[in-house]
Amino acid sequence: MDLGLDGKVAIITGGSKGIGRATALRMLEEGASVLACARGMQALEETVTAARGRESGRLAVMQADLAESATMDKIVERCIAEFGRVDILVNNAGSARLGRIDELPDAVWLEDYQLKFFGYVRMARAVMPAFQQQRAGVIVNVIGIGGLMPSAGYLSGGSANAALNHFTKALADQGAPYGVRVVGVNPGPIATERYRGFVRPKAALSEAEAEKIVAEALKESTPLGRAGNPEEVADLIAFLASDRAAFITGASVAIDGGKNRNGLAN
Repeated sequence: MDLGLDGKVAIITGGSKGIGRATALRMLEEGASVLACARGMQALEETVTAARGRESGRLAVMQADLAESATMDKIVERCIAEFGRVDILVNNAGSARLGRIDELPDAVWLEDYQLKFFGYVRMARAVMPAFQQQRAGVIVNVIGIGGLMPSAGYLSGGSANAALNHFTKALADQGAPYGVRVVGVNPGPIATERYRGFVRPKAALSEAEAEKIVAEALKESTPLGRAGNPEEVADLIAFLASDRAAFITGASVAIDGGKNRNGLAN
């Protein structure tokens, strides 16, 4: 299926690893130009290396810390200077720590919200003027099913994700009169470096024993008997960002292998 992304310009935050890197590569394969942003330059350079020989679009990278409020305007300015415009924003940067209420001091909550929630809000605010002026644009918020499945062990992250699902739907209402779509993606367990770190045992074990436990955890993570792949999430993001999904806005789509079974709406 031709998604019609050839010639489009996308900003992808958290574009150096996992879902962000997979999305950058997928957009490039579709002919889009991509500005990938992340805090770590080395990992961004690895994304550049991974893109060689498979892209039909153009890739630029930018080291940026989304916890700093002044960064967002600089990212948009760099994208327009590099490619002349911006059509798509994929908000993907940031994660929150695991922890129960007695394990999470105020500083942790504030740090997690500063990056994950306010990072998304500020990036959306930075691109909206350009989108409204050109009367077109798509924001894809990569959120997570933690906002749909309350857990005592994931309080700050789950509540930030719940807020982002609300934000996605509300911002879609603002964007609709200008032809701007806003959609969310709620991945479940995805076999990224971060998720493998969550399920890897903290006790000192041999590498073989630890990897065996990780493999079992991935197998048991969803009713489908496996964790998802970053590339599967990237395919969904690319579709939602394309004109093939032109009638989808204000929706948050789960891609979780059937993990969310508690009846909460997406």
